Formats: sequence, C-alpha cells, structure tokens
Amino acid sequence: MIITFTANPSVDLTLEIETYENGEVNRALSSHKDPAGKGINVSKALAKNGIPTSALFPADASTGQWIIAAMTAAGISTVTTPIHDEIRHNITIKDAAGTTTKINALGPVLSADEKAELHGAIVSVLETRPAWLVAAGSLPRGLDGSFYVHLGKLARDFGVRFAVDTSGGALAEVAHSGVADLMKPNHEELEELAGRGLPTVGDVEEFARSLLANEKAAIVVSLGENGALLVTPSATIWAGHAPVIADSTVGAGDSTLAGYLAADVRVRAESLDIDSANVLRISTAVAWGSAAVQLPATNAPGPENITLDAVSVRMNPSHTLTIKELHG
Repeated sequence: MIITFTANPSVDLTLEIETYENGEVNRALSSHKDPAGKGINVSKALAKNGIPTSALFPADASTGQWIIAAMTAAGISTVTTPIHDEIRHNITIKDAAGTTTKINALGPVLSADEKAELHGAIVSVLETRPAWLVAAGSLPRGLDGSFYVHLGKLARDFGVRFAVDTSGGALAEVAHSGVADLMKPNHEELEELAGRGLPTVGDVEEFARSLLANEKAAIVVSLGENGALLVTPSATIWAGHAPVIADSTVGAGDSTLAGYLAADVRVRAESLDIDSANVLRISTAVAWGSAAVQLPATNAPGPENITLDAVSVRMNPSHTLTIKELHG
C-alpha cells in the first residue's frame, strides 16, 4: 500500500478557450473539474494502474465531500480529517495554441485542533506499515515545512519510506533535514534550492547528491521535455521519452512520481540488481509522466496510455552535457 498525504487539496477547474485576452470577457469552449492536489494526483495515477493506494487529506463539509465522492467513484480509498475552512479551487486556462495559465488559490487555514487531528490520522495510517508515505504539494496556512520534516521522522520511526514532492521553503526544510528517502523536484525547483543555476548534468548531480542522507536515498529531477535524471549515491541515470504532442502539463510531475513508486513496488517483489532496478524506476517514471502530458486536464494515464518502450536510458551521462543536450 502507498499512502499519499495532500495537506492542501483542491478542486481543479480546467477551462478551454479559443484565445485568452487579459482584461476582457473570455468564454470557455469546455470545462472539466477534477479532485486534485499533488498527493491526490499521485493516488489517482497509482489506482488507475492497479497499485493499492489510499489518499489522506483534510476535508471540509462541502468541497471536501465532493472530492471524497469523486475519489470513491474512481475506486480510491480516502482517509480524511474535518476542517472548517473550505478547500481551495484552482483554475487552469488553456487556449487553442496550447498555452496554459494557472491560478492557484491559497487554501484553508488550519487551526491547532485541526492540525492535531491530521497528525493523529497520519500516525494511524503509519501504524499499518505502508510501503511509502508520500507527502506532496504545498502546505495550507497553519502548517510550514517543519511539518513535512516531522512526518519524515515519524515515517522513519515506523519503518516506512518517505517521499516528498514540494517546493520553496518546504522543500528547503525537508531537503536539508535528511528525512526523505525520495525527493522529486523539477529542474527549476532544484536550482532555486541551490541558489544558483545548474546548467549541466554534473551541476545537477553534484548538488542533488549533496542532499542524499543515506545510501538508499534518491532524487528524481524532472526536466520537462528533456526527460528526467535519477541521482543516487552511486549512480546517475537519465531517461527520456520519444517526443510527444502535449495536451496538458498539469499533474504530469505527479504521474512521474507515481510511475517511480509503482516501479519500486515491482522491483522489490523481483530479484533485480541495483542498476536494473533503478533503470526500471526512472524509465517507468518518465513513461508515466510523458503519458500524462498527452491527456487533457489532470487526467491520470492508464496502462493503455503508457509506452515504456519509447523511453531511452543513459547510465552516468557525461557531466559536461547541458540539460538541453540530453536528448541529443
């Protein structure tokens, strides 16, 4: 079982328009509403591919109940705690040229009692000893990056592996705390964390490796159309998919993380050497992420969408290669 934790869930409303004009009345050609938030998106992708998962998140009495119903309809179990403030709505505007504009709301403010209840629910799911606890996305007001650090320490106490996909100050706190077994920043987020540009494979590898806290820890750095790099204490592996026509990039990184975790479940059930296992993990991650960008809105890819054989892999690519040269 893989437990995802979404501290700041949302309902994502995607509006498709012909041309977006700032300051004018824009009429939508179509709209689509999805339960979302990074952890929820990871659970959606896992469930669609037959990987047991449960999504944990705080839920209010209106929007939260809609998310629960939508997840249940998709066959995904949920664990929720009540909050008073309403869950946020995020808006994505996509025009005919493929340009995407996102507006993300702040989300609710959690009270001390609500934080305590959320903490208790997390302890309860950790007691079931899942394979992974995945903390993903932004934090609502009332929580800060130290909460993710605390979750990582809790997971370690229960012998549960801890994955994190967040950004900004929360990523900085987790990255420097040594509690994460897996982190999945994109290239820009890693550069922000480093406080400098990381234009080459060597730059990314050196900085990412400096954040690894133990011999089994790993960082997946998503590179958009240039694939992804998996950095472990002993190797760096690049994987890239054949070019695709993107429909929506929203949630693609979450599918990338879900693919990595799904492959991890598989390799732990098989007798694979460490390099073969890591190649499968990063190849699957890239295949799932590439499948996701070809789907509308925040739809998760299923087995029929995923093309693992279209993924190329390079072990320990040259340190002098720029990120943009990796597909060459």
